[in-house]
Amino acid sequence: MVVTVIIPVYNRRETLPFAVASILRQSCALPLDVLIVDDGSSDATPEVIEDLMRHHPEIRAVRRANGGVAKARNTGLDNLRPDTAFVTFLDSDDVMAPDRFTGDLAILLEHPEVEITYGDMIMTFGIDMNSFTVPSGAKHLRLTSIHLSCCLFRRALIDRIGGFDESMQQAEDTDYILRIFESGTTFRQTETVCHLYLRHEGNMSSDHNDNRLWFARALLKSIRRRKLNPGLRLIKPEFNIELPRDFWEA
Repeated sequence: MVVTVIIPVYNRRETLPFAVASILRQSCALPLDVLIVDDGSSDATPEVIEDLMRHHPEIRAVRRANGGVAKARNTGLDNLRPDTAFVTFLDSDDVMAPDRFTGDLAILLEHPEVEITYGDMIMTFGIDMNSFTVPSGAKHLRLTSIHLSCCLFRRALIDRIGGFDESMQQAEDTDYILRIFESGTTFRQTETVCHLYLRHEGNMSSDHNDNRLWFARALLKSIRRRKLNPGLRLIKPEFNIELPRDFWEA
């Protein structure tokens, strides 16, 4: 059995090595399999990936024509190893928090009825890339958000839910997570800080109005699914996604 971490990447040659390093330093009860999906990068990202694979046998990569993050995530799911037992995701400009796997993986190993663990994240404007923690003085906020990196999935759940909706240009992760918690999934919410989400001008979701629009579409899709099928019930973790009004201010 292995734990596969899927990293979709597009033109992130500077941040990708830190994302990968934050995974490789993890203490984990199972071997780690780092699967990088290069979504047709046009910068030096492919060369960075090749260098990472030369030095770290845990890393493998798939390259595809550029098609967007939902297609890249599906490519990752399509290329899981036969012995992949658990799956999570990490964005190529974020980092995995220290000791991310210890508690959550133990729950899944000890309780076969639990299909997914769900932890917290830290949204921050700065990351110490030596310790993968928030540096002193950097504005940050811990919250239970709707984010794939907060999930540690059992492989059987991935197989049951299927792939991401490739029509979603953004919020494909929100749509996917809502589908999971509409489906009678047995989950365990934990106190684990799973990852540090770095806010910067290059974030795909940095356009707040566009981000809200796609998030609203994901919510509407969930409402429509439940209206068409009254047997679906949204039973989910206690999300806490409200940010203080001054959080975005410098």
